[in-house]
Amino acid sequence: MLGVNYRTSDTDTLDALSVIKAVLLFLGAFALYFATRSPALDEHDSVQFAMGVLDFNMWKDQPHAAGYPFFIFLGWIAEKFLGIGPDLSLHFISALGGALFIAAWFLIIRLQFNERLAWWIALCLMITPAVWMTATKALTDSLAAGFVSVEILAALYFVKRRCFAALLAAALSGAAATGTRPQMILVVLAILLTALWRSRADLKMSILTLSVFVVACLVWLLPMSYTQWRLRPDVSLWAVYPKLALHQWQWRLDKPGVYLGAGDWSARYLGTRALFHFLGWFGLGFGFIKSVYLLVIGSALALAGLAAYFSRLRKLRDGDFWRFHAPWALVHVAVIFISLSPAQRYYLLVFPLLLVALMRGFLQMRVPWNWSALAFPALLLYIAVPLAIENHRREPPALRLVRYLATLYPTEHRKDVVLLFNKVRRHAEWYAPGFVTVRQVPPAHDLPKLIGDAAAVYTDDAKLPLPPGWSRVPLVAFTRSGIIYWKHHSVELYLIDRHAP
Repeated sequence: MLGVNYRTSDTDTLDALSVIKAVLLFLGAFALYFATRSPALDEHDSVQFAMGVLDFNMWKDQPHAAGYPFFIFLGWIAEKFLGIGPDLSLHFISALGGALFIAAWFLIIRLQFNERLAWWIALCLMITPAVWMTATKALTDSLAAGFVSVEILAALYFVKRRCFAALLAAALSGAAATGTRPQMILVVLAILLTALWRSRADLKMSILTLSVFVVACLVWLLPMSYTQWRLRPDVSLWAVYPKLALHQWQWRLDKPGVYLGAGDWSARYLGTRALFHFLGWFGLGFGFIKSVYLLVIGSALALAGLAAYFSRLRKLRDGDFWRFHAPWALVHVAVIFISLSPAQRYYLLVFPLLLVALMRGFLQMRVPWNWSALAFPALLLYIAVPLAIENHRREPPALRLVRYLATLYPTEHRKDVVLLFNKVRRHAEWYAPGFVTVRQVPPAHDLPKLIGDAAAVYTDDAKLPLPPGWSRVPLVAFTRSGIIYWKHHSVELYLIDRHAP
């Protein structure tokens, strides 16, 4: 098996058996992801999505702009027709998205290479920690990646077979991906334009395809704008979504950890940003940072696989593969690097490309070194399985902190307790309602007036500015592996002492 020469496939179509195998992969991946789902909503975005299922109000960040309307709509459908709560409905949709992602890439690799390599890539992708952990969270990324992958598959099929129905499917899948996660619009357009350019499509076909995409996007954009206009009729219907989106964009303009333009552009800043974004694919994405020895072994394997691949790149004749995928991948990476944090959930679409390079490299090695093709997925399993167990059995740190507070204060006493939370405010509002929460913590000199005669004040921010004489008293901390989900993988609770010494 390992000695097979994995050349590009001569076939330009997909037979029924391959599709059946992809369906079975889809079902297996969905079962895996849903069975190991997180027991709660892991971060404030997830809580916002759940709030949006019950009451879609972007003015109150339920959810925040860009709205993610198709994700919220599917969650609402699952909640209504399956009779499950918003938490479980969003986990259900996310697991479906992760399964779609795996199945689509099985068919993509089958179409561009062959079935054996497709199995290698699909199975490795299924157990890649970043993919597995994201698909078990109530987040938009898995479903968006699934729809984009279907768009890639349909676009590729059009390029190879000149099937116009496939091109229309690509446009519709791209619109679904954009409705799920509007930030993907540049990537979606890059895929469509690449397909049109590589197929030498005429102007009429190009205009028709892009028109279908625009009209399909209006199917989610207009109802979303209308529902928000109904909540704020003082804002013009046509200005509602731009106003909300602009507000969300302005939020990041002074945050160098998120927006590239907010940094000082020094060599240290750019180097650190590149380190966290790109080496994060291996450290967090593949989970190598779980321990020192895993970091050494994983790095050595990855370097060997990439070196073997690039040293034989001409011989492998993978040019068509990279010429199709490079444009959208570069756009995708650039958008994330410029405007988002280095969270690996944003980079899901990068991992199939990394795995192609790694597995093609391993499989081209001489005996016995080509057994690295088995060693790498074994390493991924060794890393991912304990993480999946912890992810399913252990509540996220933010929720554990809220539950700790809830045990201290029964519901009737929470109205006298003020929470100056920056990390877990939404969790407190969702899981332990009744506490006084503050959406935007004011400057230190305004805190005494805000808090008044509250019985107790707490914060989760170790750097929150406080008035003179006030101090933070550490109470408890909750942690979880950052590979499961890096953001807020460690949270601390402080009691604010308002009495001067």
